[in-house]
Amino acid sequence: MASSANSGIGRRKFLRLTGAAGAGSMLAGCSGGGDGDGDGGTTEDAGADTVGGSEETTADPSEIQSGGTLTVAMQSDFDTLHPHKIPGTTGSTMAENFGNALVMATPEGDIVPDLAAEMPEISEDGTTYTFTLREGVQFHPPYDRELTADDVVENWRTILDADYGAYGRSTYQGVLVGEDIDPEETVRKTGEYEVTFELAEPFAPFLIKQAKMSAFGWFTIVPMEAVEEHGEDFGTASTGVWATGPFIYRPEESTSGSSYVYEANPDYFKEGEGGQLPYVDELVYEVAPESSTRSTALQAGDIDIDESTAATDIDSVKDAENVDVVSKASSSKTNQWVNTRNFEPFTNKKVRKALLYAANREAVVQTKFQGYATVAHSPIPPWHWAYDEEACVTYDHDPEQAQSLLEEAGHTGFEFKCEPTNQPKFVDVAKILQRNYQDAGLEMSVEPASKGTTYDPLVGGWEDESIPPESFHSMIENFTWGFSADDYTYATFHSGVPFNYSYYSNEAADEAMEKARKTPDREERKEHYRTAQREITDDMPQPFILWNNVSHGFRTRVNNFDVYPTAYMQFEDVWLSQ
Repeated sequence: MASSANSGIGRRKFLRLTGAAGAGSMLAGCSGGGDGDGDGGTTEDAGADTVGGSEETTADPSEIQSGGTLTVAMQSDFDTLHPHKIPGTTGSTMAENFGNALVMATPEGDIVPDLAAEMPEISEDGTTYTFTLREGVQFHPPYDRELTADDVVENWRTILDADYGAYGRSTYQGVLVGEDIDPEETVRKTGEYEVTFELAEPFAPFLIKQAKMSAFGWFTIVPMEAVEEHGEDFGTASTGVWATGPFIYRPEESTSGSSYVYEANPDYFKEGEGGQLPYVDELVYEVAPESSTRSTALQAGDIDIDESTAATDIDSVKDAENVDVVSKASSSKTNQWVNTRNFEPFTNKKVRKALLYAANREAVVQTKFQGYATVAHSPIPPWHWAYDEEACVTYDHDPEQAQSLLEEAGHTGFEFKCEPTNQPKFVDVAKILQRNYQDAGLEMSVEPASKGTTYDPLVGGWEDESIPPESFHSMIENFTWGFSADDYTYATFHSGVPFNYSYYSNEAADEAMEKARKTPDREERKEHYRTAQREITDDMPQPFILWNNVSHGFRTRVNNFDVYPTAYMQFEDVWLSQ
């Protein structure tokens, strides 16, 4: 889609992002991709703060220009480029630009075909999905051969193999794999370009949880012979990664920890309004942890896109010449994880509730994030179709109520520590909360920890009840999912699931989340999610602080740049005004 000469997004995309009502408006409502009952799609209430953009007439497709280098500054490095094993946003963003999945999510959460030639045929009982693949899709050289049904089947069966270590395996536990469920039967080739999935039971979020731009890149299809050839080196910065996407990684031109170079795939299977995709010749990711460094580079024209413009910089950046900013509600929530198992005060839900009454979360939003964030009342983000604040137990700032609950729990005046990730957006939040808790008679020390170590005490403890250890009290970090309501609820709070780092277990919540997974009708699913939200927010196993905005700064020469609530960025149809 084309854009006006002086707009970084273009009028149609700007209107789509803002709900056709200008800055501060909402995302447009949509169905769920194809069948209308999928788990994607946003509601009309996105809660977005959108700044920048243009409402001038969109340029004619003939004005789309090819060529040039698109330079993107990322706030952190990646752990791996192996798409099946990516744990974070940086690697996910790169995976979405070098690879493809069967289907893809739009910025609004609709589901559209990607490697699939069309949306799948779905049986009436919702257990059989048959995909017809595009013909002529080529893997990157030197594995430049055609992708067929054999590749999709081999990728999926490998992902579902417990010994492989793919993050996506848990997504389909009990559906495509599990006790008495054999992936040899659930994932089958039914034609040279046809793959059929036989689900063990109906699973409403089946499509959205595997979609490109919604699932961390976990279901990217790669040439498995490359994985076998390179072993543990597959996906490292120095070795490389291969798939089918619009850009090809160039390890020989990249510098680990600093700069990663991708070139346009001349054999990419998609075309846009301006012809063969991608439009740009080269894509370069620069690692720049300091937000001030990214903002300065953006305004100087040294980069084209800042992955994450700090809230404190948005006003100054958007006023700079030839620069724009879009900030909208995201799928990333900042929480204070507490030790609900082995640190006695936090085993009592009255104490956890007291933390929320003591916390002035609106002050955090306004002072630290300049209003570019939203207080979190639910495990589900406010822009999502399944969100229901009326179903939630909410907590306004009330220090007296906090003190009263602490007295009832018999835990007044205790001391505890908080170990936020050593980044300003977490440390500063911890310090604000520290002052709030003092007003309720609680003493919280702030002891920042390095990125990646904050989660360590919480991981892997369903079978080992000594996890987290008693020495761990709390930490502050954020957690990002995609478009699926199932991720925000079942994958995070159901008993026994790997990402339930709160080790939360509630029979009523479990039952509601299980029913939601099996219910194809969205309105019926909403009722189950209302129950889950009520139970979870009443127990508050993981005190919610706020929903972060995703804020991208970009040069106005950047056109066709979509903004996703997941903060992933895809550039296959981005073009640069030369």
